[in-house]
Amino acid sequence: MDAHGLLRRRVGDAIIVAIAVAGTIELAFSVIPDSKALLGVSLLASDACLLARRRFPFAAPLAATAILAVASFFVAHGLRALAVPVLGAIVAGWVMGYGNDRRRAILGLLLQYVCVQITTAHFDQPGAGDILFTSLLIGGPWLAGHTVRVRQQVGNELEERTVELEEARDEIARAAVIDERLRIARELHDVVAHSISVMTIQAGAARLLLDEGPDRAEEPLLRVEETGRETLSEMRRLLGVLRQEEPNGKLEARPSLEHLDALLAQYREAGLPVELVVEGDERTLPQGLDLAAYRVVQEALTNTLKHAAGASAVVRLAYHRDSLELTVSDTGHGGATPPRATPRWERGGHGLVGMRERAEIYGGRLEAGPSPDGGFLVSARFPLERVAA
Repeated sequence: MDAHGLLRRRVGDAIIVAIAVAGTIELAFSVIPDSKALLGVSLLASDACLLARRRFPFAAPLAATAILAVASFFVAHGLRALAVPVLGAIVAGWVMGYGNDRRRAILGLLLQYVCVQITTAHFDQPGAGDILFTSLLIGGPWLAGHTVRVRQQVGNELEERTVELEEARDEIARAAVIDERLRIARELHDVVAHSISVMTIQAGAARLLLDEGPDRAEEPLLRVEETGRETLSEMRRLLGVLRQEEPNGKLEARPSLEHLDALLAQYREAGLPVELVVEGDERTLPQGLDLAAYRVVQEALTNTLKHAAGASAVVRLAYHRDSLELTVSDTGHGGATPPRATPRWERGGHGLVGMRERAEIYGGRLEAGPSPDGGFLVSARFPLERVAA
């Protein structure tokens, strides 16, 4: 039992004990023709039954009401004169409604109602007011208790559903990361295979030139050295990343920022107006980083095409001395969302997971969210010095 439930139980026990003490005090100072001893035992027995409500949520409140009904055959005047039995009946009605499911609670209410009317029948000349009062005495608290129970059950079900959805979302996110790493590994495999092929060709050329002109062999050897360093950098990033072979075993042509115009043309044909802005001097990038930047642009534009119908986009590449910065902005609805709608930057989740994974694997960072000027903005920065080191 949690702390809240334990506190609620202790408060309930305290209320029942307080009713028993108050009944004893009231009985001691009251003047009634009935036997005080029998009346006192009946009241204490009724209250003691309510203390067992946790273990017997149906029998305990029913027994508490039935004891008063049996006692009314002998001490009806005392039950009518004292106020404490009214409090006990209220608690018994609440416990029956709160502690049982709907079917058992309704059955318990009917049985309690019979007991209360038996008690009322033994009063001196009971009238319609007595019947109405005793009906509300047991029915009102029962309805309140059952309503609270239903609302708590709905709240608990919503909480459990929320936990299940969060676990499912985390599982999907983990699966997305694994899938994205496998895809990155396949693409990096292409890069490394290409680099090794270049090194093999250059090494073969250098071997032939060693006999004909040793001085001329220096250039292909330098290219082998440069390509080897770049390949080593890519291989380090492959550590810990599982690789999954393509089913057909074929290697596709490597995408590159050099092919960005062709990519943008495809989106324009799909109905997305997109503009390319290049700042700074374009430079040759390491193959893996070049591929990662290309995929970030591709994924960002795909999200715009899916979630921002009728919008336009701008792709901006900024070449700096030590970094490459790229942004993809659109004019879609990035900030305002209808009530209960999922924000666009949280929808799906696979695209952003993949883009962040690509940026982080090269020591970069990626941010995505609504733009201050409206629309949606994806911004990525790739440090070039770190990659070249």
